[in-house]
Amino acid sequence: MTNPEMIARRLRLPGTQNVRDIGGYPTSDGGWTRWGLLLRGDSLQEVDDEGLTRLADYGLRTVIDLRTAAERRAYADRLPLGVRLVAAPLLDSLSDGRSADQSVQDEPAVTRMPDLADRYRYFVDQRGERIARTVAELARPGALPALVHCMAGKDRTGIVVALTLSALGVPDDVIAADYAATDLFLGAEFRAAATARAAARGIDAAQYARLLICEPGLILGLLEYVRGQHGSARAYLASHGLAGSELDDLRGRLIAPDAE
Repeated sequence: MTNPEMIARRLRLPGTQNVRDIGGYPTSDGGWTRWGLLLRGDSLQEVDDEGLTRLADYGLRTVIDLRTAAERRAYADRLPLGVRLVAAPLLDSLSDGRSADQSVQDEPAVTRMPDLADRYRYFVDQRGERIARTVAELARPGALPALVHCMAGKDRTGIVVALTLSALGVPDDVIAADYAATDLFLGAEFRAAATARAAARGIDAAQYARLLICEPGLILGLLEYVRGQHGSARAYLASHGLAGSELDDLRGRLIAPDAE
C-alpha cells in the first residue's frame, strides 16, 4: 500500500493531524472493510467549527476516547451535537505498566520509559478486558460510523484497531501498513507538543523520542505475540469477554463481501 493511498485516507479536519478512514482493506476471505464506518485518529480538542461540520457531514455517531481521565480533562474533545462519547481508558494513569520493564526499574525516574514492544505487550496482557469492551462498543447497534482515538492515534488506538482488524480477517501486512501510516501524519509541530507534554511529566526528551516511532515490526510483533498466547485475535478478544455474536455483528456491518 503506497503512501499516496494512505494519505488519501486522511480526513482534513483542522485541529487534527491523524484522523483517517480504515475502509478499503482486504480480508483473507475476499471481503473488504467498508468506507465511511470506522475512523481512527488523534485527539479532537482543537477541532474548529469547520472540522465539526465535516464530522457531522460524515455521519459520525460515536467517539471512543481511549485516554486517561486526566488527559480527557486537560484536552477535552470537541464533538458535533448528538455524537455519543464513550470514555474507554486503556490506562488509569500514563505511568501504568512502566515497572513491567525490568531493564529500567533501577534507572532515574526521568528516564524510566519502557520499550514500545514491552509497552504493547503490557496492554495485551493487562488490559484485555478493556480492549474487548472497546470492540464491543463498536459492535453496538447504531454505533457506526465511529471514531476511535487517543492522544496521537498511534499506540492505544493502534493496538485496538490492529486487534479489531485482525479479528475481522485483515492480513497482518495490511494492518502493519495502517499502523505505520501514522508516521506520515504526525509532523514536527505535533511531535514538539507531545515532547513538551512529556517533559512536563518529568520524562527526558531523548527517552520520549523512542515512543514516537511507528515501525511496522512493532505491531507485527504484537500480533504474533497474541497468536502465540491465544491462537488468534478473535480468540484473544473472546477470552476477555467479547461475545462471538458481537464480533459477528461488527463484521456484518463493517465488512463488505467485495470491493465497494
